[in-house]
Formats: sequence, structure tokens, C-alpha cells
Amino acid sequence: MRHVLKLPGYRRLLIAYTLNELAFSIGSLALAVLVYRRTGSALGAASFFLSAQFVPALIAPAVVARIDQRDTRVVLPVLYGLEAIAFALLAAVASDFALGPLLLLAVLDGVLALAARAIARAATVAVTSPAGLLREGNALGNAAFSICFMAGPAIGAVIATNDGTVAALLTNSALFVVIALTLVTASGLPRAATEESATSGRLRAALEHAMRRPAIRLLLGLQAVGLLFFTISVPVEVVFALHALHVGQGGYGALLSTWGAGTVAGSAVYARWRAWPPRALISLGSGALGAGFLVMSAAPGLALALAGAVIAGCGNGIVAVAARTTLQEHVEERWMAMMMSLTESIHQAVPGAGIVVGGALASTTSPRVALAVAGIGSLVVTAAAWILLTPRGVLSSPPDDTDGSPGARTQPIA
Repeated sequence: MRHVLKLPGYRRLLIAYTLNELAFSIGSLALAVLVYRRTGSALGAASFFLSAQFVPALIAPAVVARIDQRDTRVVLPVLYGLEAIAFALLAAVASDFALGPLLLLAVLDGVLALAARAIARAATVAVTSPAGLLREGNALGNAAFSICFMAGPAIGAVIATNDGTVAALLTNSALFVVIALTLVTASGLPRAATEESATSGRLRAALEHAMRRPAIRLLLGLQAVGLLFFTISVPVEVVFALHALHVGQGGYGALLSTWGAGTVAGSAVYARWRAWPPRALISLGSGALGAGFLVMSAAPGLALALAGAVIAGCGNGIVAVAARTTLQEHVEERWMAMMMSLTESIHQAVPGAGIVVGGALASTTSPRVALAVAGIGSLVVTAAAWILLTPRGVLSSPPDDTDGSPGARTQPIA
């Protein structure tokens, strides 16, 4: 792992990525609680999540298409600087609450966040891949994400409880200023493309390119279907804890915490066995998720439910980075940011459908049935990944750009 940290630019990208995920966790918790408290309505909370996640997922790829061929050393600091301004404005709106302006700013920040994440991921690939250290770089990034996923909400809750929502949002604004300054002084970041394609129609061209490449099409499809089943549990766990296990809010918090601990463990598993074939890693991760959900659905008490949450969290920590890394290994350099934008949008939009399915199942049947459906669906994804991602199948051919479009690469990225 120490070799990847020696690459020029990678350390700064890792710091930026870590702080960005920490800020995302803090901001999401603070704003969600604020909207729910001020509106007193589940619809109000839902409108925030739609504005912060679903709507940006539809807009961000078009934004990335406009900027992905520009100099990363300029684009990333500008995006993070705009996020700092957005959170400062959100803090101002929070102090004199108005739902409409807050939701508009949430959409703006969500678009900026998705665009920045896609460009940063593409930059990380450009820095690590030529040195043959893509998996090492992604392993470290995934570990940082898992830690922030576990600690970020707790930090946000402490700040919001002790100092208020405005303080939490201003903290986020300051974090994005630090991120922007970290990258504006960085060396070794990718420069602008030497042969730029026209930005007009670039999103459509990227979608057509993804559909023409079997490996890309399959990996994006598996991610979408997998996320649908993986996120069924999101609205179910609170009902499961309160009404199936009867363990109260403390038990629900314990489920979330052990899931977070599992993701950290999954990150360690990926880091240790990152050289395994893609289908083994993806199947292991989705299989662990399925097994964990089934254990939770059958658990007679909290102890076994916590064990299931750890297993599922571990799978979560493996499959996300394994699927993304495999996709990166099969995408050409000039399409990298666009493909990362598409996968980030999938990760933002599809969970909405999973949450709806989970809520419907929990309300019409029971939380145990909903978790069982999530488990069975995850195991189906596991079988599909093992069967379809064969070494001599769609993943056997290296990336190549022969679609005849302007600026196409003649050699694949290393």
C-alpha cells in the first residue's frame, strides 16, 4: 500500500476524497434532521432526499459531460469551492428556515458533489493505473470511505446537537475550502485532454458507448440490480428493530453501528485479497450481503441480528469497491469520468426504488419478509455475477476505443 502513497497527486486526492465523504455524512444528517423537525412531516424529509440525491443523479452526468475533458487541477478545486459556497448559503437558509430555497440549494450541492466525485475518481484512475496500482489506490479510498461512513453521522450528530445545524453546515463549508486548497496546490494531477471531443452530445455518446461495450453494460447492469436489492433494508431496519425484535432505538442504533463496522472489515478484506479475480470479489461481496440479510430476517433476538448486520456490512464494503474497480479496468481513459458519473448516478438514483420496495414489503407483509427478499435477491445477483463475469467471457477483452468517434484513443489505458 505504501507504494501508491508515493505517487504524485494521489495523497492529495485521497485527502480530498476522505474529507468530501466526511462532509457528505455530516451535511446529510444535519439537513435531514433540520427538514424533518421544521416540517414535522415524512413527506418533507422525503422531499429533501429526492432533492439531495435523486434529482442530482439525473442532472450530474450532463454536467460532467461539459467539464470532464478540462484540466483536473482547475475543475476539482472550482467544484469543491462552489460546494463551500453552497453550504454557506445552506447555513444562511437554515438560520431563517425556508423549505423551497433549501431544497433548491440541496439540488445544486448534490449536482456539484456527484460531478466532483466522478472527476476525482477518474483522476485517481489516471494517477494510479499507469503504475499498476489501481486496486491499491481504490482499497485505500474504500477504507477511508468506510471509516467516514461509520464516523461521519456520529460527528454530525455531536456538532448539530451541541452547536446547532448552522454550525454543522458551516463546518462543511470550511471542510470544502480545505479540500479546494489541498487540490489547487497539488502536483501530478491529470491535465486537460490533448484531443477533446465536442461536448455537445457527449452524454448521449457515452451512453451509446456503454451499451456497445458488453463488459461496461454488464457491470453497470449488475450494479443497478444489486443496489435495488441491497437497499431494500434501508427503511426496513428501523421497523425490524422496533417491532420485530422490540429492542428500541438503542437496538436500531446498534444495528447501524455494527453494519458500519462490517463495512470497515469488508474494506480490509478487499485490501488483503484485492488481486483475486473480479467475479470472485463481486460474488463474495454480494453473497455476504445476501447471507447477512437472511440471518437478520431469521434472527430471534438482537445478538444474531447484529451478527447478520456485520456480515452484510462486510459484503457492502467488498462489493462496492470491487464492482467499481472492475469497471474502471474496462473503461478507456477518455470515457472514465463519464462512466464514473453514470455509476455514481446509479448509486444515487436506484436506492430510491429499493427504499420504496422495502417500505412497501415491510408495510404489507413484515420486516422479516422484506429482509428475506433482499437476501434472496442478493444471492441471485451473486449467482449472476459468478456465471456472467467469467475470465473468458465479457471481461476477457481489454479496453479499446474503436467506435470511430473523434479523439478516440488508439491504445488502451494501462
